[in-house]
Amino acid sequence: MQWNAPDVPDPARVHAQLIKSSSTGGAPTAAEARFYYNQLIALYSRSPSTIPDALRLFHHLPVSPNAASWTSAISALSSAIRAAAESAALDQTRLIHAHTVVNGLNPNSIVGTALLDAYGKAGLVPDARQAFDELSCAGKANLVSWNALLSAYAQQGDATSAKQLFDEMLQRNLAPDEYTFLAILTAYSNSGLMDETQNWLNEMRTLYSVEPGIEHYSCLLGAMSRAGRLDEAERFVLEMPFEPDAAVWRTLLSACMVHRNADIGRRAAGRLLELDPQDDSAYVMLAKIYSFVGRKGEMAKMWTTMRDHGVRKEGGRSWIEVAGGVHVFIAGDRQHERSSEIYAKVRELEMETGKLGYVEKGGEGVWEHSERLAVAMGLISNGGGTAADGQPALRVIKNLRICGDCHEFFKYVSRIIGRDIVVRDVNRYHRFEEGACSCKDCW
Repeated sequence: MQWNAPDVPDPARVHAQLIKSSSTGGAPTAAEARFYYNQLIALYSRSPSTIPDALRLFHHLPVSPNAASWTSAISALSSAIRAAAESAALDQTRLIHAHTVVNGLNPNSIVGTALLDAYGKAGLVPDARQAFDELSCAGKANLVSWNALLSAYAQQGDATSAKQLFDEMLQRNLAPDEYTFLAILTAYSNSGLMDETQNWLNEMRTLYSVEPGIEHYSCLLGAMSRAGRLDEAERFVLEMPFEPDAAVWRTLLSACMVHRNADIGRRAAGRLLELDPQDDSAYVMLAKIYSFVGRKGEMAKMWTTMRDHGVRKEGGRSWIEVAGGVHVFIAGDRQHERSSEIYAKVRELEMETGKLGYVEKGGEGVWEHSERLAVAMGLISNGGGTAADGQPALRVIKNLRICGDCHEFFKYVSRIIGRDIVVRDVNRYHRFEEGACSCKDCW
């Protein structure tokens, strides 16, 4: 029996054929069985829904695995880890990690680095560090592994740990590459350290012979923006040795929204729309800037122009993992089976934060934003308790930039519930702890 994976839509059917052939007198030799099962493991690994079957099959192989068996299993695990990482499914990631140990696939540079990356994307830097140390102790850590841990530090704005790890890389005679410096620059940029970011950008070329790209220059732009030096940031964009792309203009426009600069914001939005006339963020952010500075007529004009051009605002989505399941919410979502409890918890938090001085500025619809629904789901699902009681942080992923109202709201909520709230939005991580955010209110 032979097949090509692309021609077989149902691996379960192929598996059944193999079992049937073995029970009707046509049993393959050990070498043939190993070949068939290796193809079957690879076939199961092609779809996220059948990856668990691939791993179970590997664990119960009727013949001893060979190199191809291990390769297929590693591929399956790597795919599963990547899927868990993108949804920040922490319980699933840890379950996969345990499975690697049970099946003898840990440490392995591919699987270990995928785990390290998954923990980093979930904001669990200690777990990422542990995965890295397991690789390092086994002599399996490569440059990709080092860069993955650097990126985990960078997303948290932990420039100190990133610098220490970079120095350790040099001591191990590892040559940093463009991804290494992107992580370092991101760490310093997210920390708001503009001068240090500038120094790293200069030194990557002069000391390490790594030519910076537009993404490296964008890190310095981010640092300037966080510092509120918008005139300097605009000049930097116009003078950089690359044609600014949409991401660059979007970064500058976002900074203008934070710092209420309508003039530079208008120019940045115009350049962004020249590159992508359907970019909804240009309309939305500029309209918000006009609203913040009291230019209501121009705000209304932006919404009208957006509608006339047929541009639709991307819907916000947030998700949270509870008891191994990922719950996804959109703004105003009432489809969840616990919808009434979720909205009751949101209203309760609205009242409690109001007593502490929180005032909404975005109107009635803000309280239905998807990230608030996700946090409420987390709170009603664990029976209460604080960090002192051993309750972990609530972890939420959002597909867009967290709005200013929700950002302020979560600072108050973190004080009320006595637990950290971690939100990973499209820009960075926000850790809300005892009334403050790790981004220092600039994102």
